Order: sequence, then structure tokens, then C-alpha cells
Amino acid sequence: MSRGLRDDPTRGAVSAVSAGFAAARLAGSAAGGAALAGALGAVAVVRRDKPLHAYGRVATGTLIIGTVTAGTPTTGGGPDEPSGIPLLDQLGAHRCTVRASRAMSLAHHGPDVMGVAVRVEGAGADGGDADLLFASTGTGPVTRWLLTLHRSEQGGPLTTLLPQDSSRGARWLRLDPAGRAAYELSWAGAAGRWHPAARLQLDHAWGADQGLRFTPVERPLAGLRPPAWVRVLRRPAYQVARHLTNPQPHEGDPHD
Repeated sequence: MSRGLRDDPTRGAVSAVSAGFAAARLAGSAAGGAALAGALGAVAVVRRDKPLHAYGRVATGTLIIGTVTAGTPTTGGGPDEPSGIPLLDQLGAHRCTVRASRAMSLAHHGPDVMGVAVRVEGAGADGGDADLLFASTGTGPVTRWLLTLHRSEQGGPLTTLLPQDSSRGARWLRLDPAGRAAYELSWAGAAGRWHPAARLQLDHAWGADQGLRFTPVERPLAGLRPPAWVRVLRRPAYQVARHLTNPQPHEGDPHD
């Protein structure tokens, strides 16, 4: 029987089909990445600025995993189920730099795709900082792949949009506004529910923009890695934005 399983020709066929799908997805991502890079490059040239999220506001804060007593994380909180992401599976407090922005930056009261970028100090696999990007999306297994329009950063949930691989499978992260100076962070698998994991508490009100670049493909959170097709899709666009623009703080931020 075991020999029959080893000699089963359908297993080889399934493997070949799977490899073919993986190759096709990478090829599609490469084509999509090149097209996206070209489009963003054209926008950058016309605007003479970052093609997306050109204007923003910056604050510092603390990502707190667990229940906090007198400013110190204590037991009794933490995730209800291990996520496979070391940062979220251990109680602690981690300093962050946070930037909120609008994708098109055309108006400060109209609907737009909202974005929040988070740099977590010392949370990278190499001990350096780690970057996370969140955008306003749906939250269901299908709708989390789709961008949504909000009128403000507090208008609704934001997710990482594209999955990242962990030791326990694909993971999405989510931020839910909790007032004007905090967010609740949760995670989910490909089809599962969202699991509360942490709170991002800002130190103060949003301040002026700064010349920051967030690169989650190059600075992933320890324990997470963008799938190959995500890296192939995103990297050309990041490279174009980096070479054609120089992020600078802006006067007259449209958020004000």
C-alpha cells in the first residue's frame, strides 16, 4: 500500500500543478509590480512628491501587549491564542513612531483611503526596527483584501491588506481606532476571527509631519515575512518612490 502511494502518478501531477500556480502567481506579481511602479513613478514626476501618502502627521507611542497596571505590563492580559508572532505572544511594552496619512492627500475632509504606518523599535528579526503599514479596508476574509474610503483616520478599521507568513500560517494585522490617541491591535489567519492582542497608545496629540520612509518588505516584524509574491509585487513600487522622491516635512499639512 505504501508503495502504491509512492508510485501514485496523481501526486506528481498535483505537485506539478501547484508549482505551476506558484510560478504563475510570481509572474503575475512581477508584472503587476512593474505596472504599479510605472504608474506611481508617473504620479511622482507630476506631483514632484511622494506618489501616495505625501502628507501626514506623526506621533510617538507605546505598543502594549497585556494588561497594564501603573504603566507596567502585567500577566492576565496578552493574546487569547498564540499568533506565531513573537512580539504579540509575549507581554511587554514597545516604543513606536506612528504616522497617519491619506493616500491621495487631496482634501482633509473628503473620503480617502486612510493609512497608518507604525515603526516598532527593536522588533525586527535582526534586532533593528520593524515597520508595519495599515490601510483602511474591510475586515472579512474577502473584504480585508479591498481598500475602503473613510473621512478620517478614526473612521474605521485598518489592516495590513496583504498577508504575511508566520510559523502558524498567513497572518493579517488590524488596527481599530480607540479614541483620538489610541488603537486596538488584533490579528487573524486566512479565514479565522480577529484575536485582540495589543493596544497602541500615543503619547500626545498628532504632531507635524517628518521625513520618514516606512519599508515593511525590508523591515518586517520578527516572526513575519511577506510571501514571495508580495515582495515581488511591492518592491518595484518602493524602489521607484525612493529614487524619484525625497520625503520632507510639509508646511500647511492638509490634516490641519
